[in-house]
Amino acid sequence: MSGVTGNLPQRSRPCQGERGRASGATLWARPVRLALRLVNVLVAFVTLASALAVLVSDLRVPGYREHYRDALWFVALYAAVQGVMLAAFARDGRLVPWLALSKTAAAYFFLAGFTHLWPYWRVWTPARYVYQLFEWGEDRQVGLMALVFLGRGAFNTLNAMYFTTPWWRALRARRPLLGRAVTAAPMAATVFFLWTFFALQREETRTFSAEAQDIARLVYQSLDCDAVRAHAGTTTSDVRQRGERLYQVEIAYGCTRTRVRVRAEDGRIGTVAGPQLQCCREGS
Repeated sequence: MSGVTGNLPQRSRPCQGERGRASGATLWARPVRLALRLVNVLVAFVTLASALAVLVSDLRVPGYREHYRDALWFVALYAAVQGVMLAAFARDGRLVPWLALSKTAAAYFFLAGFTHLWPYWRVWTPARYVYQLFEWGEDRQVGLMALVFLGRGAFNTLNAMYFTTPWWRALRARRPLLGRAVTAAPMAATVFFLWTFFALQREETRTFSAEAQDIARLVYQSLDCDAVRAHAGTTTSDVRQRGERLYQVEIAYGCTRTRVRVRAEDGRIGTVAGPQLQCCREGS
């Protein structure tokens, strides 16, 4: 009997170092997951509050819905989605990985058409009050750019990576090459979002002119509805003078967005833009 038992294969036991690394990873995983869930809950809560404020304003404030051209069904659907996000991340349910992926997919779609979507989305979105929290004045766009590229871009990517960890780890175990490619792409996207944010900040610092910005603000405030309606869809340009300096002024008229861009003699610029919806209503 002793000879038989001596030939039986013995089960390998993890060494002390492996057990220590596993327990350490578990200890770190819990607070990280909790922190990410809390951030997602906070984001959903603030966004839901904005959507509900928009919905109430659409229903109770005269002219608000017409001004922003809100569709009640879209605002209500947007609020419902944020409510689902809030409940799912608060309860840490089974939908969390899918919701994290859906947030990332929506962010990528938005960022892919950022230059075309941004001027309109910041006005139309039921989360417009969230964006206004990051509007730290017309002179600088650092707050909004941080929200868009660091928040919606980099954070959502890392967020989805973390909550789908079991999926891509299993893929890397079955198909190592494909798994590494799948995990490398989000990391590259995160680096790209960080690089884009800092590049935009450097470019803004290099090309921004406070005096040109001041003139653009004055020109924008001087526009009246007759001019907006008469030139809607067109762009005009002229030269303005302040003291001994000349400034090239370009005005792109539109109901959804009218933009004033002023270029100083040294090539630096200032820009002010906003909707002129009240000028394009019937009878105004």
